[in-house]
Amino acid sequence: MTILEAIKSSTVYPVPVVNIEKMCIDRGLDKDMEYTQEIGSSQSYRLATADLYLFLYASNSITEQEVKISVNEKDRYKDLANAIYGEYDDPKYTGLTYGFIGEGLSL
Repeated sequence: MTILEAIKSSTVYPVPVVNIEKMCIDRGLDKDMEYTQEIGSSQSYRLATADLYLFLYASNSITEQEVKISVNEKDRYKDLANAIYGEYDDPKYTGLTYGFIGEGLSL
């Protein structure tokens, strides 16, 4: 399995290969190189995977066999990406978002 195939296998949703190729280039990975456990735990590979998760979060609408990514799934992809970005202090890290639910809140 190549690095490109390994990144692509991180989701069941269709992602254009050209987007994954760009993620590999941006993170200094050779998309055609054989995937290994060492590569899978590397910073570059993990950040490329986070880029894939962020792509899925930011996508307008992705459908696989008539099933769309739900809002909850999109949020999960964003959280996964942020966890990896935060681990490596990547500039794409947006931090955690907090909200308040309760009484007596007014604008």
